[in-house]
Amino acid sequence: MSLTPVQWMMAGAAAAVIWAGLWYWFRTRLRYVIGQTSLRVVFGKTTVRRVPFEEILRIRKPRRNPPWRLTENWRNGFFDHHRVLILERRTGWFPWFVITPARRYEFRSQLRDAMARNGVETQDEGGAEGEGASENSD
Repeated sequence: MSLTPVQWMMAGAAAAVIWAGLWYWFRTRLRYVIGQTSLRVVFGKTTVRRVPFEEILRIRKPRRNPPWRLTENWRNGFFDHHRVLILERRTGWFPWFVITPARRYEFRSQLRDAMARNGVETQDEGGAEGEGASENSD
C-alpha cells in the first residue's frame, strides 16, 4: 500500500507536532541545582549537564546578545529573555553557558556564595567595576 502525497504531508505534519510537543515538554522540565562542587542541569532526577565551579570565569546578565552559535543553551522556558544568565567558561568548545533561573539575581548570588565556599573566585560585573573605580581614586 502506497501513501498519497496528501497522506505523506499529514504524516509529516503530525510528526512535526509530536516533535515540537516533546521538545517543549523537555525544555520546560529542566532545573538548575547548585551542588557542592558544580552547577548541575537536572531533568527529573537525572543530571544531564554539569559545570564545575572551577570552569566558571564570570557570571553575568546579557548586555547584548552573545553569538548564539558559540553558546551552550540550557534555557528552561520560552519568552524568558528577562531571566537569562550567562556563565562564561574557561574551557570548552562553547565559551558561554546560558541558563534561565526563575530569579536570576538571587540565583547568581547563591552561585557566587557556593563558589566562594569552594574557593573559586569569579570576575563578575560588580567586581570589575568596583576595582576600576578604586584604582582611579588614588
